Amino acid sequence: MHSRLLVALFISAGLSSARSIDPILQSRQGQGNKGNQGGQGACINNNLIQKASSLTGQESGTDGIKPGQAPSATDPDNFINFCQGQQLTNGAQVTAGSCNGIPMGRIPASANMISAMITNPQPGKALAAGTTFNISVQTSHLAAGKFTNPTTTYYTAPQDLDGGGDIIGHCHVTVQDIGSLDSTSPPDPSSFVFFKGIDDAGNGKGLLQAEVSGGLPAGTYRVCTMIAAQNHQPVAMPVAQRGAQDDCTKFEVTEGGASQGGNQNQGQAGGNQKTGGTQNGNQNQAGGNQNQNQNQAGGNQAGGAQAGGNRNQAGGNQNQAGGNQAGGNQA
Repeated sequence: MHSRLLVALFISAGLSSARSIDPILQSRQGQGNKGNQGGQGACINNNLIQKASSLTGQESGTDGIKPGQAPSATDPDNFINFCQGQQLTNGAQVTAGSCNGIPMGRIPASANMISAMITNPQPGKALAAGTTFNISVQTSHLAAGKFTNPTTTYYTAPQDLDGGGDIIGHCHVTVQDIGSLDSTSPPDPSSFVFFKGIDDAGNGKGLLQAEVSGGLPAGTYRVCTMIAAQNHQPVAMPVAQRGAQDDCTKFEVTEGGASQGGNQNQGQAGGNQKTGGTQNGNQNQAGGNQNQNQNQAGGNQAGGAQAGGNRNQAGGNQNQAGGNQAGGNQA
């Protein structure tokens, strides 16, 4: 009698326990919790499920609907098994492509959005070829200097914030040869002449630097920042309509002012000059082939002195309006 009572109690306790965890371990619809059911640690808590993932955004009466919008993919279980059956990222930089199921993480308030400005090199100011220089970036609202192992922890943890609400992470800088200031062809992202992950906190006031030891060959380049969370993922911001968190600028490297075989940028005193009797001296010479376009107030001249005009000499085409030199205003 006692043994049968104990068995009944054990069965009852087991059923009660099963019912208590059933809402977490239950089989779900869509791409939900079909996979790893080994324990509660591998399952999302019900109170963390975001109901917005069940909606396409195009339901009747939904705020923000506009013509041309694409419907969102949906999953009532927040895509927790989205990567099922696919190559997992698993902390590696998988060049053949992969799927990463790690959450985006904590997103800052609008007042803590990241911004950056490249302060060196400056557009329109040529650098000397083969000479060491620093790439300098002034940032705001980046808790810089946090940089995990990129070989084994790539994208393995969510974005996180420090005590002040700023994203914990770091800044990369990358330099690519673009051939000409007038180039309209996007550069190959797999090709770069310099790359550096700045893994320190800089001066503690947002100013970060990377040394380009030995400088660069003569040419025309684009330098960009790529700000990332500490596990190297691009930073996520709280709103869509905002200024960019990254910066790019274009610059030239010259062979000590020599005009042979390269692009020469000669900036005369006065910088950008408006028309009205002064000459905008921005000369680019490429391989000895020169095209001179002179726009003057009141007429066009070929060669010689200019009265209020702009002169472009290049193997390509450069546009200068009212004394603004190509490469002057950059995103």
